[in-house]
Amino acid sequence: MLKWFKRVLLYRVYKNTVGGVTVIDKYNDTRVLKSISVILDYRLGIDKGQFNKIGEVFNLKKNNVRVLTYHTIPYENFSANNCYTDKDISNWGALNGVLSDFCNTKSDVLINFYEKDDINLKYISAKTNRNLSIGFKSVDHSLNDLIIEVDAQNVEIFVSECIKYLKIFFATKK
Repeated sequence: MLKWFKRVLLYRVYKNTVGGVTVIDKYNDTRVLKSISVILDYRLGIDKGQFNKIGEVFNLKKNNVRVLTYHTIPYENFSANNCYTDKDISNWGALNGVLSDFCNTKSDVLINFYEKDDINLKYISAKTNRNLSIGFKSVDHSLNDLIIEVDAQNVEIFVSECIKYLKIFFATKK
């Protein structure tokens, strides 16, 4: 009952957050990709190193490709630096330090790599400071500027599609 109540409260906060998202200078003259953030659902079983390929194409340093992984429960190798659970978000939507840092750090591109309509994933996506967001069709369309319709298990195809579209939006860093 308590989890249900938390989800209801967080969903209300999420709806207010999505409604208040403003456009952040998406049409800058010097469109060079400088940073990529990824929200990854651990349940998909995808290696987070897959997203470094996008950074390599755009000549980004490895620390400019940030991956935040959502776990339903903490496990023995749980690293607080790049992982979170539903316990890291309060009933009223307040974020712990790691999530707050992730969401407040400006990113050129946010990749929402999850298929489940989970409020804990959607809320972090809505709170993240980004210029462009990419995600799947099965997730709330108001979160993503670019929707790629592939199976989440075909991460190579997803990454190649991201690269193809990002080359249209951004120049390669020299």
